[in-house]
Parts: sequence; structure tokens; C-alpha cells
Amino acid sequence: MKHVPNIITLSRLLLCVPIAIIFARQGFNTVGMVLFIIACFTDMIDGTIARAVNNGEGTKLGQVLDSLADMALVVVAALFIIPKMLLPDYPILFWLCMAGFAYKVLSSLVGYIKHKSVSMLIIHTYLMRSLGYILFVWVLLHWILNGPNAITNGYTIFVIASIFILTTEELLISLLLKGPSSDVRTIFQVKRENQRLAKEKNGIET
Repeated sequence: MKHVPNIITLSRLLLCVPIAIIFARQGFNTVGMVLFIIACFTDMIDGTIARAVNNGEGTKLGQVLDSLADMALVVVAALFIIPKMLLPDYPILFWLCMAGFAYKVLSSLVGYIKHKSVSMLIIHTYLMRSLGYILFVWVLLHWILNGPNAITNGYTIFVIASIFILTTEELLISLLLKGPSSDVRTIFQVKRENQRLAKEKNGIET
């Protein structure tokens, strides 16, 4: 039972391959969207199940798999789904989105390089979790409303702003943290987490 959350997370990582192939070859269609929805759903439930079967805490392997799977899904969305949503009609919105995703990749690299931990590729803050839902609704809305249109374009602008604002919090957390941690949910918890990491380090040294 304790391996179920990791299996769910691994399934999201594996689903990225057919999702990328389908969107690259066929664009938006029912099969691709169903797989995308399933992948997003696994992201919504794996952490909850992990905490339920592991006494309220996730495992280190689960944290690494979750970060890798989340990053893979973000890359697939940026390279294979978003171009189908915005090109060739709205190149400016497309390149603004790409700039936002590049900023997210930069934040992930900073977290990984500074803390030497794969789990820091994506810090699961409340705001970063909300960004996942925002992106999911964006793709779903485009599919349902057969975008692009005025509604989806308006939401696209909201998405772009969200990526830059919410990623900035993640980047600041990575820079301010004294060590890798998956327990930070907002930037206001960094000071407390650094104190905990310092006590933990002093305990090991003594």
C-alpha cells in the first residue's frame, strides 16, 4: 500500500510521452485531452495518498518522483500543447508564455544547483500548487471553448501574469533557504524552516 503513491506519480511521468506524441502529431483531440486530464488528476491525489499511508508525511523517493513528473508535464505543456493553443494566430502571447516557462525553468535550476536536490526542482508552495490548477483550467478551457477566442485569450493573459508572479515566490524561497526542504508552503515560512534546518545540522554535528 505504501508504494501506491509512487506508482501514481510514476504513471504521470510515463503519460507525458504519449501526451507529447499525440499533441505534436494531431493537436487537440479527445484521446490527448483524456490522457492530460488523467495526468493532472494524478498530481492532485498522489500527495494526499502519500500522506495518508505514510503517517502524514511523504517519502524522499516520492518527493523526487513528484518533482520530476511535475517538471516533465510542464515541459510537455510548454513544447507540445501551448503551441497548438496560440500559434500561428497569437505569436506575442505565445512568446510571453515561453518567457514565463523559461523563468520557471530558471527558478528550478537555481533550486537544484543551490541545494543539490531534485526535490527542489519544484517547491510545492500553496501558490505553486495553485499555478498547476490555473494551467489545467487553461488547457481545459481552450479545448471546451474551441479556442483561441476572446475568453481564452483573456485567461491566457491571466496565466502569463500568474506564472511570473508565483514563480518569483518560488525563486525567492530557493535563494533564501539554507538547505533543501519540502516543508515550505509560503515565503513567510522560510525563516522558521531555516531555524529548523540549523538545529538539525547542529544536532548532527554534535
